[in-house]
Amino acid sequence: MHPILFQFQILGKTITIASYGLMAVTGISIAIAVTLLVARRFRYDLDDVFNYALLTAVGGILGAFVVGFVLFLPERISYGFFRYPPALVSWGGLLGGLTAIQILRMKWGVRVLNLADIVSPGFFIGLGIGRIGCFLAGCCYGKTTSLPIGITFTHPIAPASHSVQPLLPVQLISAATLITIGIIFIPLARARRTPGSILTATLLVYPVFRFIIEFFRDDPRSFFAGFSDGQLFSIAAFLLGLIIAQYLRSHRGDLSGTLLSLHRSGPPEE
Repeated sequence: MHPILFQFQILGKTITIASYGLMAVTGISIAIAVTLLVARRFRYDLDDVFNYALLTAVGGILGAFVVGFVLFLPERISYGFFRYPPALVSWGGLLGGLTAIQILRMKWGVRVLNLADIVSPGFFIGLGIGRIGCFLAGCCYGKTTSLPIGITFTHPIAPASHSVQPLLPVQLISAATLITIGIIFIPLARARRTPGSILTATLLVYPVFRFIIEFFRDDPRSFFAGFSDGQLFSIAAFLLGLIIAQYLRSHRGDLSGTLLSLHRSGPPEE
């Protein structure tokens, strides 16, 4: 694998370009581009959408960092507080993004359901591209396998290299699945009739996939009662999706006028 793509010297300092970071930036950029593509269908102001999508992405990054910091705090303390590498947790990114959208609602009156709908396809695609970065970095790795699809990680700084090889390429399986879901969601988001329907689908589809794929991962993430933190989050997110689905079903008439508006101009729909 290739955790480090390039290294070069500037003013006596070594600058490292890591594959994980590069794929993360690429994923965020493409996610924003997909969001703009979906937004064009509803004639939203693209400058506003770009700014909101960027702020949502920033919220996602901060959420992923904060959750990663908390989850790996014991390892950070034992290894060295500032020496332990930063960890990003994808479900923390989803929480951070949703939190950012709520802040946009309170600050600028942005409709939560509409904005969440248009960023959902990009979320899947961006997260999928980020999983390719996980594969290149050798993190978030799978269990040892004898199947022909097994991958051998050899780079010494890749966490996966310390496991018995070969390993299931769960990162690539996740990347292919998430990107495919995101592509399918693009026309669905552009044709949606009920605000919040794409957000609901995201909160139902992603947790199911995440819960299942966790059984095939082998990085140390057991959290409670044998479940990983990702699986516990998946249960909570799925239940939230069911709650929102029920809310949309009971308020369908109240939401009928919100389809072509990104900003709230009357009673809030949330």
